[in-house]
Amino acid sequence: MERNLKLDYFKMILSLLVITVHSQPLFDEGSLTGWLISNGIARIAVPCFFIISGYYIHRKLEGIKHLKRYLLHLLVVYITWSLIYFPVYYSSIEPRSLITFALMGYYHLWFLPALILAIILLALGRKFLKEDKLILYSGIILFLIGYLMENSNFPYRTFCNGLFFGYPLVSLGYFIYRKNITFKIKNQLLYPILVISTLFLLLESFLGYKEDVYHNLFISFYFISPALVIWALNSNKRSKANTYVSQLAAGIYYVHIFVLTLIIPLTETFNINKFPFIAFVSILLAIFITFINKRIKIFL
Repeated sequence: MERNLKLDYFKMILSLLVITVHSQPLFDEGSLTGWLISNGIARIAVPCFFIISGYYIHRKLEGIKHLKRYLLHLLVVYITWSLIYFPVYYSSIEPRSLITFALMGYYHLWFLPALILAIILLALGRKFLKEDKLILYSGIILFLIGYLMENSNFPYRTFCNGLFFGYPLVSLGYFIYRKNITFKIKNQLLYPILVISTLFLLLESFLGYKEDVYHNLFISFYFISPALVIWALNSNKRSKANTYVSQLAAGIYYVHIFVLTLIIPLTETFNINKFPFIAFVSILLAIFITFINKRIKIFL
């Protein structure tokens, strides 16, 4: 089996964007530029990860044994990282919140239980909704509900989860695969979509800046994220089946909070100066984790 090198390196960039989100403030507190980067452009990372997962999940949905094995693997990875981060969040949250963190994930680890739930919902959608369009529409409806919930000041955990965030984008990635959209959209259409959706994302981010409110769900995600993923997927550059780069990207994602929490703590201003060091140390630790994972497959 061959791998898409362009997509693997794209995942690396996405992981670095996640670090950008969590390294705020990048510049002075209140900086518009820093806001548009961290609470705008960089926010595309997680939606893209969900879409990529949905695009490739078809291989796991062909048989119940494959699906169970994959979900169990995700659960093991989630438990492993939860235990690694346990000393960090145990000392910083109330005991009554431990159950919430255990079920929904500490900080960035929310992605894993959200992905598990999204995949389960997709499998159920395939069984009961059957038609790909209905699966896609159900995801869009749930995303819009989550969007309204966020803008109605619902608690963060109620909409940033597998139901209102993960499933809509995983189902979108699945739909892109099923309809072979990757090879149907030409660059003449793809690039204008990227430009217009980027401007739309910046506008949504700017509105959040004016209100001084962080947003996790943007309408523009449904346009810019699939366009970027399609751009990354549509490549002739292939390599032999070596998952190293892809696993390195995952390692960076999982370990970076440990770095900016305990090794290179953030400051109240100009964290852009620390960003290269946080990224570098995260990459080094990710390389070590990737090496260990070859022998003990519980980290990635």
